Amino acid sequence: MILPPYHRGGHGSMMLHSLHAHAQSTSRGANSTALPMSTMEILEVNVEDPAPAFVALRDSVDYQRFASLCSSTPTLNVSTDVAVIDKDSVSDNALNLRYLNDYDVTNKEYFLPVSEIQLARALKITKRQVQIVHEVYKLAQVEQWKRHQQTLTGKDTINDGKEDELISKVETNYRLMVKRSLRSFRMEELGACAGGKEEQKILLGRWFEETISHYHRLVLGSDRRRSC
Repeated sequence: MILPPYHRGGHGSMMLHSLHAHAQSTSRGANSTALPMSTMEILEVNVEDPAPAFVALRDSVDYQRFASLCSSTPTLNVSTDVAVIDKDSVSDNALNLRYLNDYDVTNKEYFLPVSEIQLARALKITKRQVQIVHEVYKLAQVEQWKRHQQTLTGKDTINDGKEDELISKVETNYRLMVKRSLRSFRMEELGACAGGKEEQKILLGRWFEETISHYHRLVLGSDRRRSC
Protein backbone atom coordinates (compact mmCIF):
# COMPACT_ATOMS: atom_id res chain seq x y z
CA MET A 1 0.00 0.00 0.00
CA ILE A 2 1.24 3.49 -0.90
CA LEU A 3 -0.05 6.07 1.59
CA PRO A 4 -1.64 9.31 0.26
CA PRO A 5 1.29 11.62 1.17
CA TYR A 6 3.50 9.54 -1.13
CA HIS A 7 1.15 9.46 -4.14
CA ARG A 8 2.34 10.95 -7.44
CA GLY A 9 5.93 10.23 -6.51
CA GLY A 10 6.54 7.45 -9.00
CA HIS A 11 6.47 4.74 -6.30
CA GLY A 12 3.64 2.79 -7.92
CA SER A 13 5.40 2.73 -11.27
CA MET A 14 8.65 1.66 -9.59
CA MET A 15 6.85 -1.13 -7.73
CA LEU A 16 5.15 -2.42 -10.87
CA HIS A 17 8.41 -2.33 -12.83
CA SER A 18 10.03 -4.31 -10.01
CA LEU A 19 7.26 -6.91 -10.12
CA HIS A 20 7.75 -7.33 -13.85
CA ALA A 21 11.52 -7.55 -13.43
CA HIS A 22 11.03 -10.36 -10.91
CA ALA A 23 8.56 -12.11 -13.23
CA GLN A 24 11.02 -11.85 -16.12
CA SER A 25 13.81 -13.32 -13.97
CA THR A 26 11.78 -16.51 -13.47
CA SER A 27 11.86 -17.15 -17.24
CA ARG A 28 15.38 -18.41 -16.87
CA GLY A 29 14.34 -21.10 -14.39
CA ALA A 30 12.88 -24.49 -15.16
CA ASN A 31 9.15 -24.88 -15.65
CA SER A 32 8.65 -28.04 -13.61
CA THR A 33 5.79 -27.90 -11.10
CA ALA A 34 7.92 -30.11 -8.84
CA LEU A 35 10.11 -27.10 -8.07
CA PRO A 36 9.47 -24.85 -5.06
CA MET A 37 7.03 -22.01 -5.71
CA SER A 38 9.86 -19.44 -5.40
CA THR A 39 11.66 -20.94 -8.42
CA MET A 40 8.65 -21.64 -10.65
CA GLU A 41 8.15 -19.49 -13.76
CA ILE A 42 5.66 -16.63 -13.49
CA LEU A 43 3.55 -16.72 -16.64
CA GLU A 44 1.52 -13.53 -16.26
CA VAL A 45 1.31 -10.45 -14.05
CA ASN A 46 -2.36 -9.61 -13.67
CA VAL A 47 -4.68 -7.83 -11.23
CA GLU A 48 -8.25 -8.80 -10.48
CA ASP A 49 -10.77 -5.94 -10.51
CA PRO A 50 -8.22 -3.07 -10.49
CA ALA A 51 -9.15 0.47 -9.47
CA PRO A 52 -9.25 3.08 -12.28
CA ALA A 53 -6.05 4.74 -11.03
CA PHE A 54 -4.23 1.41 -11.13
CA VAL A 55 -5.55 0.71 -14.64
CA ALA A 56 -3.96 3.98 -15.80
CA LEU A 57 -0.70 3.10 -14.03
CA ARG A 58 -0.61 -0.43 -15.47
CA ASP A 59 -1.31 0.81 -19.00
CA SER A 60 1.48 3.39 -18.67
CA VAL A 61 4.01 0.83 -17.40
CA ASP A 62 3.03 -1.78 -20.00
CA TYR A 63 3.34 0.81 -22.78
CA GLN A 64 6.76 1.94 -21.49
CA ARG A 65 7.96 -1.67 -21.48
CA PHE A 66 6.58 -2.32 -24.96
CA ALA A 67 8.10 0.87 -26.39
CA SER A 68 11.44 -0.03 -24.80
CA LEU A 69 11.23 -3.50 -26.33
CA CYS A 70 10.47 -2.02 -29.75
CA SER A 71 13.40 0.40 -29.65
CA SER A 72 16.01 -2.01 -28.29
CA THR A 73 15.08 -5.49 -29.53
CA PRO A 74 13.69 -6.12 -33.03
CA THR A 75 13.49 -9.83 -32.24
CA LEU A 76 13.38 -11.44 -28.80
CA ASN A 77 13.60 -15.11 -27.83
CA VAL A 78 10.52 -15.52 -25.66
CA SER A 79 11.85 -18.44 -23.62
CA THR A 80 15.23 -16.92 -22.72
CA ASP A 81 14.77 -13.14 -23.17
CA VAL A 82 17.77 -13.18 -25.52
CA ALA A 83 17.78 -10.94 -28.58
CA VAL A 84 17.79 -12.72 -31.93
CA ILE A 85 19.43 -10.50 -34.53
CA ASP A 86 20.17 -13.03 -37.26
CA LYS A 87 17.01 -13.34 -39.33
CA ASP A 88 17.85 -16.97 -40.25
CA SER A 89 18.05 -17.93 -36.58
CA VAL A 90 14.51 -16.78 -35.68
CA SER A 91 12.64 -19.79 -34.32
CA ASP A 92 9.02 -20.46 -33.43
CA ASN A 93 9.92 -19.27 -29.92
CA ALA A 94 11.11 -15.87 -31.10
CA LEU A 95 9.15 -12.66 -30.85
CA ASN A 96 9.65 -10.72 -34.07
CA LEU A 97 8.67 -7.06 -33.81
CA ARG A 98 9.58 -6.20 -37.39
CA TYR A 99 5.89 -6.46 -38.33
CA LEU A 100 5.42 -3.00 -36.82
CA ASN A 101 7.30 -1.60 -39.81
CA ASP A 102 5.63 -3.74 -42.48
CA TYR A 103 3.09 -1.03 -43.34
CA ASP A 104 2.93 2.74 -43.27
CA VAL A 105 0.16 4.40 -41.21
CA THR A 106 -1.52 5.44 -44.46
CA ASN A 107 -2.02 1.75 -45.29
CA LYS A 108 -5.21 0.14 -44.01
CA GLU A 109 -3.31 -3.06 -43.20
CA TYR A 110 -1.37 -1.14 -40.53
CA PHE A 111 -4.49 -1.24 -38.36
CA LEU A 112 -5.25 -4.95 -38.70
CA PRO A 113 -5.36 -7.02 -35.46
CA VAL A 114 -2.06 -8.53 -34.31
CA SER A 115 -1.27 -11.87 -32.70
CA GLU A 116 -1.17 -11.37 -28.94
CA ILE A 117 0.24 -14.72 -27.77
CA GLN A 118 4.00 -14.24 -28.18
CA LEU A 119 4.05 -10.64 -26.98
CA ALA A 120 1.90 -11.60 -23.98
CA ARG A 121 4.47 -14.27 -23.13
CA ALA A 122 7.42 -11.92 -23.62
CA LEU A 123 5.99 -9.11 -21.45
CA LYS A 124 4.01 -11.46 -19.16
CA ILE A 125 0.83 -9.44 -19.59
CA THR A 126 -2.70 -10.35 -20.63
CA LYS A 127 -3.84 -10.48 -24.24
CA ARG A 128 -6.07 -7.47 -23.57
CA GLN A 129 -3.05 -5.50 -22.37
CA VAL A 130 -1.22 -6.47 -25.56
CA GLN A 131 -4.08 -4.94 -27.56
CA ILE A 132 -3.92 -1.77 -25.47
CA VAL A 133 -0.16 -1.23 -25.84
CA HIS A 134 -0.44 -1.76 -29.60
CA GLU A 135 -3.26 0.77 -29.83
CA VAL A 136 -1.29 3.34 -27.80
CA TYR A 137 1.85 2.69 -29.86
CA LYS A 138 -0.07 3.12 -33.12
CA LEU A 139 -1.70 6.31 -31.84
CA ALA A 140 1.78 7.69 -31.12
CA GLN A 141 2.85 6.77 -34.66
CA VAL A 142 -0.27 8.36 -36.17
CA GLU A 143 0.24 11.59 -34.20
CA GLN A 144 3.89 11.74 -35.25
CA TRP A 145 2.91 11.19 -38.89
CA LYS A 146 0.22 13.91 -38.66
CA ARG A 147 2.73 16.43 -37.32
CA HIS A 148 5.05 15.61 -40.20
CA GLN A 149 2.22 15.99 -42.73
CA GLN A 150 1.19 19.33 -41.28
CA THR A 151 4.79 20.54 -41.49
CA LEU A 152 4.89 19.57 -45.16
CA THR A 153 1.54 21.26 -45.80
CA GLY A 154 2.78 24.44 -44.12
CA LYS A 155 5.72 24.60 -46.51
CA ASP A 156 3.50 24.11 -49.54
CA THR A 157 1.58 27.19 -50.66
CA ILE A 158 -0.86 25.02 -52.65
CA ASN A 159 -3.12 22.76 -50.60
CA ASP A 160 -6.06 21.28 -52.48
CA GLY A 161 -7.39 19.41 -49.45
CA LYS A 162 -5.79 16.06 -50.29
CA GLU A 163 -3.60 16.14 -47.17
CA ASP A 164 -6.63 16.81 -44.95
CA GLU A 165 -8.49 13.97 -46.67
CA LEU A 166 -5.57 11.59 -46.09
CA ILE A 167 -5.31 12.57 -42.40
CA SER A 168 -9.06 12.00 -42.00
CA LYS A 169 -8.73 8.56 -43.62
CA VAL A 170 -5.91 7.54 -41.27
CA GLU A 171 -7.86 8.76 -38.22
CA THR A 172 -10.91 6.78 -39.38
CA ASN A 173 -8.87 3.60 -39.77
CA TYR A 174 -7.45 4.06 -36.29
CA ARG A 175 -10.90 4.74 -34.80
CA LEU A 176 -12.34 1.59 -36.41
CA MET A 177 -9.43 -0.50 -35.05
CA VAL A 178 -10.04 0.68 -31.48
CA LYS A 179 -13.80 0.25 -31.76
CA ARG A 180 -13.38 -3.33 -33.00
CA SER A 181 -11.19 -4.02 -30.01
CA LEU A 182 -13.67 -2.43 -27.58
CA ARG A 183 -16.58 -4.31 -29.13
CA SER A 184 -14.76 -7.62 -28.73
CA PHE A 185 -13.68 -6.89 -25.14
CA ARG A 186 -17.07 -5.61 -23.94
CA MET A 187 -19.36 -7.89 -25.93
CA GLU A 188 -21.50 -8.84 -22.92
CA GLU A 189 -22.20 -5.22 -22.00
CA LEU A 190 -23.17 -4.40 -25.57
CA GLY A 191 -25.41 -7.46 -25.71
CA ALA A 192 -27.25 -6.30 -22.58
CA CYS A 193 -28.29 -2.97 -24.18
CA ALA A 194 -32.08 -2.74 -24.12
CA GLY A 195 -32.10 -0.10 -26.85
CA GLY A 196 -30.68 -2.41 -29.52
CA LYS A 197 -28.13 -1.34 -32.12
CA GLU A 198 -28.73 2.38 -31.69
CA GLU A 199 -27.93 2.27 -27.98
CA GLN A 200 -24.93 0.03 -28.68
CA LYS A 201 -23.61 2.58 -31.17
CA ILE A 202 -23.95 5.41 -28.62
CA LEU A 203 -22.30 3.34 -25.89
CA LEU A 204 -19.44 2.29 -28.16
CA GLY A 205 -18.91 5.92 -29.16
CA ARG A 206 -18.70 6.98 -25.51
CA TRP A 207 -16.23 4.18 -24.71
CA PHE A 208 -14.10 5.23 -27.66
CA GLU A 209 -13.94 8.86 -26.51
CA GLU A 210 -12.94 7.76 -23.00
CA THR A 211 -10.34 5.35 -24.38
CA ILE A 212 -8.79 7.79 -26.84
CA SER A 213 -8.49 10.46 -24.10
CA HIS A 214 -6.72 7.89 -21.91
CA TYR A 215 -4.40 6.89 -24.77
CA HIS A 216 -3.52 10.52 -25.51
CA ARG A 217 -2.52 10.99 -21.86
CA LEU A 218 -0.29 7.92 -22.05
CA VAL A 219 1.41 9.16 -25.23
CA LEU A 220 1.87 12.66 -23.75
CA GLY A 221 3.33 11.19 -20.56
CA SER A 222 5.71 9.02 -22.56
CA ASP A 223 6.86 12.04 -24.62
CA ARG A 224 7.50 14.03 -21.44
CA ARG A 225 9.59 11.23 -19.92
CA ARG A 226 11.72 11.01 -23.06
CA SER A 227 12.31 14.78 -23.09
CA CYS A 228 13.47 14.84 -19.46
